[in-house]
Amino acid sequence: MGANAEAKDLRSQARQLDALAMSDRASSQRRSIEERRGARLAQSRAVALAGASGAGTDDPSVVNLVADLEGEGEYRALTALYEGETEARAKEAQATANRKAAKATKTAGLMKAAGSVLSSGSSLFDRYGGKK
Repeated sequence: MGANAEAKDLRSQARQLDALAMSDRASSQRRSIEERRGARLAQSRAVALAGASGAGTDDPSVVNLVADLEGEGEYRALTALYEGETEARAKEAQATANRKAAKATKTAGLMKAAGSVLSSGSSLFDRYGGKK
């Protein structure tokens, strides 16, 4: 019975880890969206400031600055996705390990119970039927 309880607990932990993995992915997607949004706002501000200063929005330095901001935003967005995916995969791997451990625990419990029954039968035989 102890093995069954332990196996049940391990399976429950695996389900929780799967849920956390999905949450990590969703959270990283949201961070990615926010990073891209932030980059668009920074680009917009750079263009607005350039236009207000009289430098012109098509000036090469302004165009390069906007391109750099776009690249940095995309880098941050992809980094957020990567981090979330990495954490999710680690949790899924732990969930898989817990499921395997639950199966092994249950099997070991059955083997221990069978060994205990055989041992009891053997000692009963030795006591009452083996030596006359």
